[in-house]
Amino acid sequence: MVTGRSEFLRCKRGSLSSLIMFDIDHFKKVNDTYGHQAGDEVIRVVSNTLLQMQRETDVSGRYGGEEFGIILPDTDAQHAFIMADRLRKQIESMPVTHDGQVIQFTISLGISEFTEDLHEHTEWLERSDQALYESKRNGRNQTNIFKQK
Repeated sequence: MVTGRSEFLRCKRGSLSSLIMFDIDHFKKVNDTYGHQAGDEVIRVVSNTLLQMQRETDVSGRYGGEEFGIILPDTDAQHAFIMADRLRKQIESMPVTHDGQVIQFTISLGISEFTEDLHEHTEWLERSDQALYESKRNGRNQTNIFKQK
């Protein structure tokens, strides 16, 4: 099974890869407004959409709560952005109906391409997280690529 750490080690040997982190915008509000069963349904829809849209070589999973991660082997940040934005738009167009209530929701995403200056796989994850929080700071429902400061 491919993990973030194993992909990180593969990249250290000269491979290209990008990591996308994303979460469901205002997920607590979904749970508070519609209930936890509705929140669970939103997570199921996001998970299924992600699985349908990713390539066979991509690895994805729920990172915790409403946060997800996707490893895209042999993919630079610009091509990861294309996949991420396609996913964002697809999810935005798929409201969930639960107990007669229509729930509109969006996701925010952050991307980090593997670079040689990374020493630990956790740094790669932190960079994707920083790009994710940039998306949130800028209004949510968007994708950002990590930029070295």
